[in-house]
Amino acid sequence: AWPHLQVVYEFFLRFIVSSEVNAKSAKKYVDTKFCFQLVELFDSEDPRERDYLKTILHRIYAKFISHRSFIRRAIANVFYRIVYETERHNGIEELLEILGSIINGYSIPLKQEHLQFLTRVLIPLHKPKCVALYHQQ
Repeated sequence: AWPHLQVVYEFFLRFIVSSEVNAKSAKKYVDTKFCFQLVELFDSEDPRERDYLKTILHRIYAKFISHRSFIRRAIANVFYRIVYETERHNGIEELLEILGSIINGYSIPLKQEHLQFLTRVLIPLHKPKCVALYHQQ
């Protein structure tokens, strides 16, 4: 199934990074529901799929400024699920990589929203027994 999925992901990645695609007009299709479903796909067992998802989500984050807060909340909800419910998720490393890049772009002093994200979402990720799987990220 991967060769078929790869074509779709490659097409969509090229669509997102294209300079001819206006974010304003593409927002009709790349909405918050789409972003939520994209974040949910990170639990895939296939590392190739998660790598494409990571690149695509990061590009969406960069291009669609109005979706940034929602994307951070969607990722936070995945982390809450890991900490308080499942203690496992296949895409945690990739999501942490995206967040690392996002956090590097924060300006100082940090906004209250960003500080809350650190204390409520990232610090609790050190609690689960599976922390060794993603601690390096």
